[in-house]
Parts: sequence; C-alpha cells; structure tokens
Amino acid sequence: MNHFLTLFLVYTVMVAPTRASAGMGVRSLELTQPGEGAPPSTLPEVQGARNCGGPGQVVAWRYETCGGDGICQIPGDDVKRQSELEFIPSQDASELGVRLGFVKDGAAKIFYEKAISNSEVQGGERYIMNALGGAKEDLKGKTITLQFILYRVDSGDVEVCSEADFLIV
Repeated sequence: MNHFLTLFLVYTVMVAPTRASAGMGVRSLELTQPGEGAPPSTLPEVQGARNCGGPGQVVAWRYETCGGDGICQIPGDDVKRQSELEFIPSQDASELGVRLGFVKDGAAKIFYEKAISNSEVQGGERYIMNALGGAKEDLKGKTITLQFILYRVDSGDVEVCSEADFLIV
C-alpha cells in the first residue's frame, strides 16, 4: 500500500504544472540531443514562428497537430500532444529552465515555469526540447500567441525564445 502511495505522489509531482492555468496545460518535458544520422522529426512545423529574444538559435518548432494555412490550428480538447523545440544554445549552461506563456485578448500570462532536470547544454550543439501539452476547451475559437522560452537557471537570462500565433479549433 505504501508503494502505491509513493508511486502516485511521484507521478503527481512529475505531471503537475508549477502554476495552475485555464487555457493551456503541460504534462512533461525532456531535453535530448539528436544523434548523428538520427531520422528527422515527422511532426509538422509551426507556421509563422518568430524569434522573441535570446542569443541562441531556434532551428525549428514543431507541434503534433499543427495544420492550416499561415497559422497553426490546434484542437482545444485538453488532449496533450507532442511538441518539439529544436535549438542551438549560444553558450554552455549547467541548467536550463522553461517558461511557457501566451497572450490572449491582449493580456500576457505565464502558465508554466520550471527548471528542467538533466539539462546541461554546450554552446553550438543542437538540442531538442520535447514536451507534451495542449489547449483546453475554454480557448476554442480564439487566436493566441504562444511563447516557448528557454532560460539559463543560474542567471535567469533568456537563451532562446520562439513565439507563434495559434488558432484553437
């Protein structure tokens, strides 16, 4: 019985966001480094993604159900889907954190912020931030600007930031 409770608590801590939010949700995060000769991602690229700060380089932002012309259309059904942010940091960092935010109806809101375990990176190397997340039903019919920010935990400085507009269908 105690093992069950321990497993439940570990699972709850692993999937619980650091801030409660209506509208968006995140289930998990993982930082990987693609191996030499690894197959390319099959996820669709987020259209209209743009740089919003930081000296690092965003190579690509991909989201599992991204479709539509000129703007990424995603379902507002509270189902968590795969997303990837491929990036090259400008310098070495012992630990990265992630901050996810959105602008809806003119108001900016951070809905998730957390240091990423095992996230040491080397400047100039390519990495992929894998995440599971999605839009909740209360956003259906709205267009939001979503920001995906990676920052250096030791200084708080933004390393890379990418933002794009999403239509929640």
